[in-house]
Amino acid sequence: MLNLILILGCIGLELASANILLLPTNCFALKSDECPNWNITFWLHTHDNPEGARFTESDRFLPGRQLHVLIHGYAGSRTASPNRQLLPLLIRNKNVDVLSLEYTNLVVDPCYSEAVHNSRIVGRCLAYLLASAGADLSKAHLIGFGIGAHVAGFAAKMLQKLNKRVNRISALDPAKPLYLTDDIQARLDKSDAAFVDVIHSDVFFHGILRPLGHVDFYPNSGISQPGCGDISQMTTYQCYHKRAADYYAESITSPVGFYGFYCKNMISYMKYECQPSANIERLGYNARPTARGSYYLQTRNEAPYSNGKDFSNLDRNLTGKTFLGDAFVSMLLKQPN
Repeated sequence: MLNLILILGCIGLELASANILLLPTNCFALKSDECPNWNITFWLHTHDNPEGARFTESDRFLPGRQLHVLIHGYAGSRTASPNRQLLPLLIRNKNVDVLSLEYTNLVVDPCYSEAVHNSRIVGRCLAYLLASAGADLSKAHLIGFGIGAHVAGFAAKMLQKLNKRVNRISALDPAKPLYLTDDIQARLDKSDAAFVDVIHSDVFFHGILRPLGHVDFYPNSGISQPGCGDISQMTTYQCYHKRAADYYAESITSPVGFYGFYCKNMISYMKYECQPSANIERLGYNARPTARGSYYLQTRNEAPYSNGKDFSNLDRNLTGKTFLGDAFVSMLLKQPN
């Protein structure tokens, strides 16, 4: 399994290195970690104000309200994933506040290495705002997509230094390149919040394979998501990556839900060494805070994707499903567990 992690890490680093060679004039890495920073803005959305209003360190969160924080990823914005999928659903609740981050200037494509550097400072400034504006962290839920998942982790780590603990982090396909490290101070980790749940939807390209949370879900093996296109096209993997946010959004309102069954790792899953059992957990918004381990599930082929507790359509075959090729899949099956 270690060899597999190293191989996938090298793939991610090669992608990041390719981006470094294409730096446009608007690429920059922040030299100061001081907060507030004009490149990072915050917008508060409510049921009565769905478009949102600027929110600063001098404002105050209202007590007693659930707070969700939405954090976009690389080349994103506050109107992209996960906001596009989640915001309309979350603000249906009149007792919920949704805080959106906007740090587009700091994650410009193709400035990936700068984006990774800047993500630490974005997390720091988010922590500064939450502490300054009196957020009730016992009711705080950070939801980050791609690089945004690590931003959530960095914010939570900074708050811990202030003796404050975030209640929950939901990580939607956390980014892999330059975050594949055993140093938990340099990436999202389950120690960052009281409960960390993760959805992995593109582990061979944008996302990270290794478990990062208290509970990690791998829909469709975490590799190939239905209806995204040909595996030779970059847009296909962007679709895989964003599908984590789609599944999470659907989980908020789904009457049947997404359920996965326990398996210790992907190799065991691919080798049929684990089967559906009573050890199942619900993916997404309604995940149990006591859930622990890695869980695998198959979705439906079109929206709505949730399949409930039906595991009859499991497909563990990866032949023809990844740009890495079938020879790579064969090598995976030879890996020790």
